[in-house]
Amino acid sequence: MKRFMYACVAGAVALALVGSVSLSAQVRKDTETGLDRISGVVQSVDKAKSVIVIRQQSGPNWTIAFDAKTKFTKANEPSTLDEVKEGVRVICLGKASEKDSKLQAERIDVRLPR
Repeated sequence: MKRFMYACVAGAVALALVGSVSLSAQVRKDTETGLDRISGVVQSVDKAKSVIVIRQQSGPNWTIAFDAKTKFTKANEPSTLDEVKEGVRVICLGKASEKDSKLQAERIDVRLPR
């Protein structure tokens, strides 16, 4: 019986560690800027609320907030918010809050289709 309890506790700890590692893998530090980096596909754009929702291959959807200071680029060239559309891939740099899957963007780069 004790072995079974130890196995259950060990399994629960292992699952907790795997879950925390997979969430932190969603956000990476950009080596050039030191900002948090999140990439994914645009699911929706709400210009009135200044937010973009992106989905990643795995993990939660992210809410990306932007403001007048946010720089928009397309393939690393100057661009505008008009290039950010549903279905396009973006890379967002800013300050992330992993607990609620939100990022305040300093830069949003629209990537070209492969």
